[in-house]
Amino acid sequence: MEQLVLTASFLVPLILSAVLFYNARNNRPKIILAISMLNASAVFIANNFYFLEDFYIYTYLHSLHVALVLFIYPSIYLYLIDLTGKLKSLKKTWIHFLPGITFFVAYIMFFDLRFNYNERVSFLSTYREGIIDDARFQFVEWIRLINVATIVIQVVGYSFAMFTESRRYNLRLRYEFSNADHLQIKWLSWFNSALIIIAIVSVIFYVINPFSDQNNTFLILSMFAISVFVWLIGIWGNAQPKIVLPTERKPSLESQNGIDNIYRQLESLMLEKKYYLKPDLTLTEISKLAGTNRSYTSQAINTHGKSNFSTFVNKYRIEEAKTIMREKPGIKLEQVAFESGFGSVLSMQRAFTRQTGLSPGKWRTSIQ
Repeated sequence: MEQLVLTASFLVPLILSAVLFYNARNNRPKIILAISMLNASAVFIANNFYFLEDFYIYTYLHSLHVALVLFIYPSIYLYLIDLTGKLKSLKKTWIHFLPGITFFVAYIMFFDLRFNYNERVSFLSTYREGIIDDARFQFVEWIRLINVATIVIQVVGYSFAMFTESRRYNLRLRYEFSNADHLQIKWLSWFNSALIIIAIVSVIFYVINPFSDQNNTFLILSMFAISVFVWLIGIWGNAQPKIVLPTERKPSLESQNGIDNIYRQLESLMLEKKYYLKPDLTLTEISKLAGTNRSYTSQAINTHGKSNFSTFVNKYRIEEAKTIMREKPGIKLEQVAFESGFGSVLSMQRAFTRQTGLSPGKWRTSIQ
């Protein structure tokens, strides 16, 4: 019976992993879940050797086993947030696996490399009974206790995080869509409930750990319950279609009045504040002054001014240059360019010729 339970614990997740990989088809959440199932299968394979007390094999798996246990909850959490559209990039997800990597390195350094094969077997076969005669193993026991505490923190932390993310997802559906039936994760509430139950079992096991070699059956069954929970996640995840949420875009103007108001604000900034006199004026800067963004500013200028931003601003600079040349007939063109906001004669000549068909010098001659 025990052998059947132990075998099913790792064999079913392994099969689910293969099915998920096969059905993924560029579905990143399913790929993440497939990797999670593969990780869980490896954990329960190591459990199999441990509970069968085959410590001569398990001693080679122990350090990796510790790390893989700490990968289970983070990988399932990443699957859920990717499924709900919250995971934009995988680049920073490594932080979730840092505890597992840390303990893997710690066990390699202070257990695998520090003790010989027989000593490692001796520790693994006796530590649950509280028998640690060798003082050298006391440091390893402290590492184990810290590892247990880390698992407990993970269980509580990721359980809370999953509840929080599911709540945020539901709120997002409520406020963004009038009919979101096709976007709902039907099994999410069952998942969270099962997660809490398994979390409680895990906490009891890792904190109290009341088991001895004589009642291994109960311990195996409790771990089997966790394995079944993993199965359910794999089965639900395989049946879950890919969720494609609308791409978040900047809100579009709903009426012509919005465009009109922005353009009037831009004209006010030019005529009354004379921001065109600033040579290094940018689209971003004027957009902020108008209380809008670059897209809306460009839209308003294109609609009303029939031009781009540069042409729009130079129109006011040219009128300023004309006024200066009327009032100061003998002024040098360099000074005209400086006072009108162009910044250079060349810029003024190009804009002036493009708009009036005359260079600044010829225009001044024509009015004289």
